[in-house]
Amino acid sequence: MRDRRLEKNIERVEAFIERWKELSQYLDRGFKREPFTPEEEAGFLDLKSAIAQEHEVLQTTISGGTDRDDKAMRLLNSVPSLQSFRELPEGMAHKIAAEWHSTYMGLHSLLGRLQGRKIQLASISSFGMGMQRVFGNPLVITLIAVAACYGVYKVAEDVIPAVVRFKTELAVKQQTAREHREQKTGEKRP
Repeated sequence: MRDRRLEKNIERVEAFIERWKELSQYLDRGFKREPFTPEEEAGFLDLKSAIAQEHEVLQTTISGGTDRDDKAMRLLNSVPSLQSFRELPEGMAHKIAAEWHSTYMGLHSLLGRLQGRKIQLASISSFGMGMQRVFGNPLVITLIAVAACYGVYKVAEDVIPAVVRFKTELAVKQQTAREHREQKTGEKRP
């Protein structure tokens, strides 16, 4: 069985993971306190915006807005710009790296769950699911039972007269055979 929505969600998570890896490249350079060009700063802000939007789409489509995990958003908010890396307090770089990694692993866990669900669905026959839905409906079962009873009634309507006719013909043949034997032997049996 194929679930197009599930496949679309898998694609979304895979794309989000790729953007998350791009973010890591900026973070790694920032942790090393490397200089950034204005174009790189603009690219970083565009990437953060794209990640924020995609994060919201994932939260809405996959978890339905419940069980929100906003670690990714906290991480994005903790680094407003590439230049802000120079102003990070001591130990903050390690915390950001740990949050990035935790979110990265969570994304792969989510991807694994979605892919596992896809594998489960692939082993289910669409025909079998359809039949289960149809025959699991009490109304359908009632209609089938009524149709079966009507079918038995119609068959009995045709079969019973044929059986009665057959029994009558058999009795007549037996009576004729007995009379014929009696004529030959001259005895009469009751």
